[in-house]
Amino acid sequence: MSTASVAGRATVLDLAPNDVVASTSNETGVDLLPYEGSMICVLDAEAGGASVTYAVKLQDSADNSSFTDLSGAAFTTTTANTALVEKLVVDIDDCRRYVRAVITVAGGTGTGAVSVKGIAFPKYG
Repeated sequence: MSTASVAGRATVLDLAPNDVVASTSNETGVDLLPYEGSMICVLDAEAGGASVTYAVKLQDSADNSSFTDLSGAAFTTTTANTALVEKLVVDIDDCRRYVRAVITVAGGTGTGAVSVKGIAFPKYG
């Protein structure tokens, strides 16, 4: 399979839209039913302010209501006034139907921008 055909099949999933984050949040669940195989998840975060940190992890759910942490799906915690771009791989076939990002804000005062994207491949595609 050529690089162009792989890129053409890839779908970008918005697990946490690019936004300024000031408080802890559970993002909206994303339906993984149309996808299979490995999903590359990319965190792009910049903690700003005095002593603010972001801890970002992924959770899954069978019903888009009751979520639990995905094993091995936690990003490195960002520290105050630093930027972080990190990726991890999740096997969709080992996940329940829905996945979401959870962003925990701790420390002092301030805000920063956070986004989490998933790059997945459709079934039968």
